[in-house]
Amino acid sequence: MNTHFSAAMPRVVTLTTDFGTGSGYVAEMKGRLLHAETPFTLVDISHDVPPHDIRSAAWLVGRACPAFPVGTLHIVVVDPGVGTSRRLLWARVGEQEFLCPDNGVLACTLAGAPLVSARVLDAGAHASATFHGRDVIAPAAVRLLDGENPESLGPLLADLTSLAWPTPQDTTQGLVGEVIHVDAFGNLITNLPAAALPRLERAGRIRVGGHDVGTIVKTYGDTTAGTPVVLVGSQGFLEVAVVEGRADTRFSAHVGTPVAIP
Repeated sequence: MNTHFSAAMPRVVTLTTDFGTGSGYVAEMKGRLLHAETPFTLVDISHDVPPHDIRSAAWLVGRACPAFPVGTLHIVVVDPGVGTSRRLLWARVGEQEFLCPDNGVLACTLAGAPLVSARVLDAGAHASATFHGRDVIAPAAVRLLDGENPESLGPLLADLTSLAWPTPQDTTQGLVGEVIHVDAFGNLITNLPAAALPRLERAGRIRVGGHDVGTIVKTYGDTTAGTPVVLVGSQGFLEVAVVEGRADTRFSAHVGTPVAIP
């Protein structure tokens, strides 16, 4: 039996997919989860991850999931390799549990907490070749919610699939990085850490693609609407924004656009 969460409190289960808000696929996943006999609290993290975008999913999961209570079960289905030889897994990372494809979607999570244990799920002959979220992952979640030990899910897995993640480089052109996430406001989150703020202040500007941004602020409301700014965002990285506007549109920027502090 699982004993790492209180039986007096319903267990929390989260869902993160690229199915799209309001998708019938989301409803099918939730329908399967409701077969659990044990009450639980279901939270949608997002169903608007860009389709097939494992890196965006890894970022979202790595930032959002640690905020949840100990023992939360996170279901992540961003799975462009569904039906292929890629593995499905259960994993305990730090004090959280995950059910997801083994395709790198836990890369950011593992950067912040250790892998405690992982097991391979057996898809079985009954599963649709194109919807393992519904036919394999959701039933595995039901088994866990109803008290089965994760050992029953499958054999141990020592190493998870890694995901290439860009790191800043100190070059003759300065500290060079790139945009690693564009949020719903159009803010450009870079891979330049908050620790680079003093260097930014000395340089007085950051370059995004072919554009310089020289207004350094603490928060968005420090200057007037329409002003391009750079600041340390809530995720602990430098981000470029346009106050009450969209930096991605202003600078024609996207994930992968180069940034640099000269």
